[in-house]
Amino acid sequence: MDLAPLQLSDYFVIAINVEAQSDYAPSAPDEFDVETLEKLLVDAKCIPDEKTENRFTVTLTIKQDRIEGKNLPYVFELRMVGFLDFLAKDWEQGEIQRQIEINGPSMLFGAAREILRAATGRGPFGPVLLPSTTFFKERSKPKSSKKKSTLAPKHSTSKHPKNKRNKKEPAQD
Repeated sequence: MDLAPLQLSDYFVIAINVEAQSDYAPSAPDEFDVETLEKLLVDAKCIPDEKTENRFTVTLTIKQDRIEGKNLPYVFELRMVGFLDFLAKDWEQGEIQRQIEINGPSMLFGAAREILRAATGRGPFGPVLLPSTTFFKERSKPKSSKKKSTLAPKHSTSKHPKNKRNKKEPAQD
């Protein structure tokens, strides 16, 4: 086994708030769709440590506000901080920064998904599992004379798992 060049050495929650929505209708379909995902606030910042070379602090905020007309079980906000160490030698500083900006928030987001799942799982409407996401951004490319399609899905269109509490699955043959 080889260690990854980027290590999440520690992380913690600095704030979490989950509120069950009293107007949520468990018998109706959840509306955690692409439109809802586009309104989900995900903000990440990567800050180099001033004292330790190749050490970074990553902050992550995930916030879902109430969306009028949407059947959503919870509104929530989670703020986290993580500490990353870049262990590889002989990398250019620009490439290290790029790796941190892509992978640092991705590592924290995975932990955040589980924290929100656990917190909402203790609520009246069951757990919410956020879809996986990416923090990858294409590098700027020199303009060429040929036009290329830039169409790509922004978010996964898969819906989060339905609330299984107090619902019976149809019998399967």
